Amino acid sequence: MQDDIDLFVICDAGGIPRGGAASFSLSRQNDEGESRPFPILIIRTDDDVYVGYANICPHNRLWLNIGDNEFFSGDHNFLECGRHGARFDILSGQCVTGPCSGARLEPVPLMLSEGEVCAYGVKLVEDSPYPDPFSDYADYDETMEIMIHPD
Repeated sequence: MQDDIDLFVICDAGGIPRGGAASFSLSRQNDEGESRPFPILIIRTDDDVYVGYANICPHNRLWLNIGDNEFFSGDHNFLECGRHGARFDILSGQCVTGPCSGARLEPVPLMLSEGEVCAYGVKLVEDSPYPDPFSDYADYDETMEIMIHPD
């Protein structure tokens, strides 16, 4: 492992059971330096291999799972989009059947480090719910979102 690789800890390696998958909501920095949502899924195969993908179907750019956190086909041999049934090879991310046949899921490079599953090679942003009041925020937007509830 190179010393200059930035690792971002996603979860404990034992937190995903063999043959299982888990989704995570991260933030990724785009080319303009802005933070954007980056949903990912991590699969742990029966052979103890960890595979990561952006949790975005190439057909309609929506999450693969529909609220139930289930990613697999009924026979557990493929990842499956819960919206339209496209099936993806687990190890390659290649769509093998469905409206996005031939397309691939976006891979997320993973590495195990000290018992933790880490992402690398992706410009991830750590969430900070409150800005640092002592920093110079030239572009900081001070507006608030307000919900009004009728009586």
